[in-house]
Amino acid sequence: MADVRAYFQVAYKRFADNVPLAIDLDLVRGAEKDILRVLYADLGINGPDGHRICVELAQESLQVADRRLDLQKRLERLEIATGELLSIGI
Repeated sequence: MADVRAYFQVAYKRFADNVPLAIDLDLVRGAEKDILRVLYADLGINGPDGHRICVELAQESLQVADRRLDLQKRLERLEIATGELLSIGI
């Protein structure tokens, strides 16, 4: 009975060790197979509208631009406040 249990534990460990390796091999490293061909074909950047598509992909979203402007204004206010605090010696 102990021999069977030991064999089962070893087999279970081997199986448990191979599952993450199989996932890594198939999903993570498998994604790089033919990636350039798929990107060129599916994105359509080599077609007649390639330049327009590239411009649209590189364009910043309005939400990100608004958030960036808000953060820049906040940074300016904080820098002004820091300067005022340093000038009065706090």
